[in-house]
Amino acid sequence: MLNINKIKKIIQNDAERRRMIELEKKYYENDNIIRVKGVLPSETDPMRNADNRVSHNFHQLITDEKTAYMFTNPVLFDVGDKKANEKIKETLGDDFKSESAYLCTNATNNKVAWLHYWIEDNQFLYSVVETEQCLPIFDGKLKKKLIGFYRYYPIVEENENGTIKEFVMFEYWDDKHCEQYKFRGNLSGTGLTYLSAEYNEFEHDLEEVPFIEFKNNRNMISDLKKYRDLIDIYDKVMSGYANDLEDIQQLIYILENYGGENLKEFLGDLKRYKTIKTETGADGKTSGGLKTLQIEIPVEARNSILEILKKQIYESGQALQQDTENFGNASGVALKFFYRKLELKAGLTQIEFEKGFAKLIRVIMKFLKISNWKTRSITQTWTRNMISNDLENAQIANESKANETISDETIAKNHPWVEDPEEELKKLKQQKEESQKRQQEIFNNAGGFEDNHSNEGNQE
Repeated sequence: MLNINKIKKIIQNDAERRRMIELEKKYYENDNIIRVKGVLPSETDPMRNADNRVSHNFHQLITDEKTAYMFTNPVLFDVGDKKANEKIKETLGDDFKSESAYLCTNATNNKVAWLHYWIEDNQFLYSVVETEQCLPIFDGKLKKKLIGFYRYYPIVEENENGTIKEFVMFEYWDDKHCEQYKFRGNLSGTGLTYLSAEYNEFEHDLEEVPFIEFKNNRNMISDLKKYRDLIDIYDKVMSGYANDLEDIQQLIYILENYGGENLKEFLGDLKRYKTIKTETGADGKTSGGLKTLQIEIPVEARNSILEILKKQIYESGQALQQDTENFGNASGVALKFFYRKLELKAGLTQIEFEKGFAKLIRVIMKFLKISNWKTRSITQTWTRNMISNDLENAQIANESKANETISDETIAKNHPWVEDPEEELKKLKQQKEESQKRQQEIFNNAGGFEDNHSNEGNQE
């Protein structure tokens, strides 16, 4: 059982990591730092009244592009046995594609994502856990084996009379049991504020810590880190641009030698009479006057820096090139060149995700009691969601089939119209059987070869 002071210390020491994750999520939600700071100087400037804080959702667009590119089509698994494949697919369920996409989004935002699995009512269940809730405990070895796991998160409960109470749930998991601490209180900015605590403990028979790691890349760097500074500058420039356009509509009146003039009276006379009074000096000349001041906007310079920043954001984020001319009927090689930077980024994430999915499939095979689950080879088929030349791909598939260079299964896995190769092969087999059956019926209705031959002999 953990000491309460130790739990408070764990949460307190984790404050900075949690703060950074929350900041990264805000950028994904288009709530950039510009909304907090703005661009106006701290001191009062009579020339500046507008305070626009324009936030741009570049990070959300680049993240969703990567997620859709990798997981619009679900990852397919093959353990070398069709019945086992069917059972695994059924266990993964309809949520697998959605959970996979959410894992990618979380890993892209927060360096790493975590999948929690458990068994309930003899059913294998799994779900993505928010990264800010997760604190893994690894051993000190080079392979970094997961030996424990802290998870803490806020919950809100409402009584029958409508009273709302805040709690913080803190969990400690190992390979045999889970300890749960329910604190009456909340998470402050630096730690845990609590009034009372409840304790619960239960055992599990999973024989390992039931959390699976999915890294964004080997170095565990979030994609936002690559271009966050560029987004901040873009937001500042655009917000300043909007401020200038709003402020330029206002004229600043400069009164010369009118130090004692009542400002309201001056503006009232100017509006009513369209004129102002001036004073005459001792030499008979006018000693006062009125001038106006307007803000000058360097339009070309601003537009130029905005274009440069936008291009650099997509370049640093390894995203698809924007505002590209129509590719038309480009060949497969040209289209792949278009996706080259996104593919490099996605490929590094796939390498790390393959390890996580392999672990998940082995856990499922163990649950299903599939033989040799530890040593079975697991083949993963990833299909990118990209613009492709379907005609060219289909022609390659047809030529391969005609030349009998590869199997029907491989063709089905790589054909642009096929989403589920095993289901497609079943349909193809059924189609062939029905075709053969119809041909046999036609042949029999025609009397068959022998009947026709005997008839011909009788006619002679």
